[in-house]
Amino acid sequence: MHVLSLTADEIDDLLYFTRANEAQDLQQTVSALSQKYGCDAREVLEACIDADTGNSVLHYCSANGLADLLQSLLSSLKAPERTGTSNGKTADRPQLINHQNAQGNTPLHWASYNGHLELVKLLVGVGADMWVKNAAGHLAMFEAERADKSEVVQYLLEAGGRTVEQTGREGVASKEDEVEVQDGEAVGNNGVGEAQADGGAEVEMEDAGPSA
Repeated sequence: MHVLSLTADEIDDLLYFTRANEAQDLQQTVSALSQKYGCDAREVLEACIDADTGNSVLHYCSANGLADLLQSLLSSLKAPERTGTSNGKTADRPQLINHQNAQGNTPLHWASYNGHLELVKLLVGVGADMWVKNAAGHLAMFEAERADKSEVVQYLLEAGGRTVEQTGREGVASKEDEVEVQDGEAVGNNGVGEAQADGGAEVEMEDAGPSA
């Protein structure tokens, strides 16, 4: 299967329009690239990964709280419906939802850390795996806790509790994660403070504005 490869400039343009919330420019650029490479919008967006940071368009929507743009992108990322498939829910799940950047953060990590509850709900609703850990070994709910985003913490604890109760679900929590949810805690071994990755590099999650 051929994997689309965008140029560095094309990726920069797409990510800039996302960070700046220039929805029309983003849509036009995606459309132009779809025509150029003879593919659909989904393939263009999935190929748009920053070579240095590993960030995607969903990371920047999540960091900046761009709910309307996120919904638009999720619509473009949805897989075409296939007749006769029994696993449509999994097939429709965009690959970028759980994409980890260079520091292991998913879009859910960024949305949680920055306190964007609406986006957290959107991401979880379309299949974001809340049990993915970043390079520091932290769940999204931990990052929300250390940033004092109590509403996000509460939502993820409740969502996590529902997940733990379910059986046969993909991305089920580990025993360690279950204990955190059942205890109502989103605190890792280091407490609420610096998130240190292996090797001592700080895991950063900041708002990603147009100049980021």
